[in-house]
Amino acid sequence: MSRKRAFALVASTALMGVSALAQDAPAIPSLGAAELNFSVENMDRSVSPKEDFYRYTSGAWLDQAVIPPSSPDVNVFSFMVDHVTEQMATVISDAAAKADDAEAGTPAQQVGDLYNSFMDLDRINAAGVTALQPALDTLEAVDSLDDLSTYLGKRGRDTASFVLAAIVPNADRADSTKMALWFLSGDLGIALGAIYEEGEDSARVVAYKTFVRDTLILAGDSPEIATETADLVFELEAKMHAAKATPVERVDPRNVYNPVPFEDLQAEIPELDLTLLVRGLGLEPEETVVKTEPRYLSVLSQILRDYSLNEIKAYLRFRLIENYSSYLGPAFEAPGIALIQSLIGTSETKPREEMAQSLLKSNLGQPLSRLYIDAYFAEETRQTALDMMDRIKAAFLERIKTRSWLSEETRAAAIEKLERLTYYAGYPNEWLDYSSVEIKSDDLIGNITRLNRHMIDVEVAKMGKTVVETHFSDDATLPLSVNAAYSPSMNGFDVPAAIIQPGMFDISQPAPVYFCRLGAVLGHEMTHGFDSGGRLFDADGNLRDWWTADDAAAFEAEAQKLVDQANAYEVLPGLMANGPLNVKENMADFGGITLAHAALMTYLEEHPDENVETDGLTPSQLCFVAFSQMWATKSTDQYTAYLVGNDVHATGDYRAFAALQHVDAFYEAFDIKEGDPMWLAPEKRVHAW
Repeated sequence: MSRKRAFALVASTALMGVSALAQDAPAIPSLGAAELNFSVENMDRSVSPKEDFYRYTSGAWLDQAVIPPSSPDVNVFSFMVDHVTEQMATVISDAAAKADDAEAGTPAQQVGDLYNSFMDLDRINAAGVTALQPALDTLEAVDSLDDLSTYLGKRGRDTASFVLAAIVPNADRADSTKMALWFLSGDLGIALGAIYEEGEDSARVVAYKTFVRDTLILAGDSPEIATETADLVFELEAKMHAAKATPVERVDPRNVYNPVPFEDLQAEIPELDLTLLVRGLGLEPEETVVKTEPRYLSVLSQILRDYSLNEIKAYLRFRLIENYSSYLGPAFEAPGIALIQSLIGTSETKPREEMAQSLLKSNLGQPLSRLYIDAYFAEETRQTALDMMDRIKAAFLERIKTRSWLSEETRAAAIEKLERLTYYAGYPNEWLDYSSVEIKSDDLIGNITRLNRHMIDVEVAKMGKTVVETHFSDDATLPLSVNAAYSPSMNGFDVPAAIIQPGMFDISQPAPVYFCRLGAVLGHEMTHGFDSGGRLFDADGNLRDWWTADDAAAFEAEAQKLVDQANAYEVLPGLMANGPLNVKENMADFGGITLAHAALMTYLEEHPDENVETDGLTPSQLCFVAFSQMWATKSTDQYTAYLVGNDVHATGDYRAFAALQHVDAFYEAFDIKEGDPMWLAPEKRVHAW
């Protein structure tokens, strides 16, 4: 997770703010104990907190929770997503019903007509793959490597996705006020890198090849040609995967920031004309380009020498069809659904109405969010959250001042960075403008293509200009996302409206609950500015080493404790947690609960009437129980294994206790002593922040 939050109990109006509606939208029942809104009913008090803290806090819930057949896991985040899904359903259905009468270019018209175009199955099924014929004809016309170079850029603009290679605009990490060109490796057909490292007879490899084959058969290929192409797709992608930086390598931002002269980058891959690639996207070359992959270019160069242009085009044809398969009707969606079900253990699909919500979120995220905010988010809630953010930040400043391992030089720089850290709650002060994009009720593929081009053109237009921060603008931080996210270049984070709701933020509950849920999320995001990656950026959001050598070494020693702790935890039989991949998130978890508890203690000093036991739990005990229960989860083994290999976050069962083992107050709260299973030796505890 990542991003923002602040906490202030602003009188009785704030107590209603979480559920109050800004308009007359239908009320959606809030989350209860079964949905992991905190409750002592979910605890198993027959278990000692000294023995198994996760079981103690969440055992009753774990015993009764069932993973939905359409999902690979169930936890408070999935329950909150379901709640937001219900809220959005009312917003979208209203927009869809009124789209014909809405003014063109307004959020209501665009959301309504994009939804209607996706739900018009008669039209979509009748068109089938012919809806893609213009794009397929463009690919077929590629007759040389120069044509290929131009095509890759133009395809990126049309699809907002990139294959083989791309050069795109983004903020420069050395100077976050300026835009730079970045060289990226192409996306692969499946975001599960470990598959490409398995043998050809692996069940997962067979499932992926089956997906490719079945997709191509639907597109009109013979079974023989489709099977040959499936083998080719996997062969090419396995080579590209092997050349990419690993997830662990990407943990360190320095590994993916390598500015080089444009001509040097071109020299590494003479087969592609990078100038044509850049121009295909609508840009012009710059003297310098940021190289994000140290090994990839030489491998792609070899691929373009070893494989014929027709083979490369066959690969690109599949990737084009695959990219648009969600818009070609249920028949084309079926192979992908079957693949996902086999890989992560689901057995049912979501209804088309929910698929439409995902489509709208990905393509019209801010216009949809505007309708959502108007209907379901009260301003009092925003202000209450911002107050808590201020409290968490104040606790962090006090912590930095007491870190004895920091030199005064590094401490001063850390304080400056934290003082300049920014955070935003709920929704942006200024919404992105989509009004110029034509959205029709009878042109789904055209709608998606026009939206993609708009998004890319907006980014291209930023080149040569001073970077202006945009908030709540990507999938992770849209106001309707149950998430939060820190940006190192912004030195700040956004906390979407959707997460400032019961499950995370229920101020009808005692202060220790919401401080150690949403408050811990806020502290988590703030700590990201000082984790193993975030600490490499300065107060201006620039990638710059502001640490003394001794302080850097001391920090790395602290971080290594988290790596060692995770590496010793068995997630599934024979599968250990991924310490190197999870170190930044685990550091943020530790910082989050540490700062939340500290802020809570200060709050209770100011409000002694709330410094009382609840259901036999002291405020500190309640804080730590609420935090642990927040991470309760059930997931399929397939999905768990996927998370361990690919997700920077540890699994929920680990997050439910691991960070607490570094908090001295945790041991005091539950009288945990040396020899107890939950005991972690003091020399193994992290005290970084």
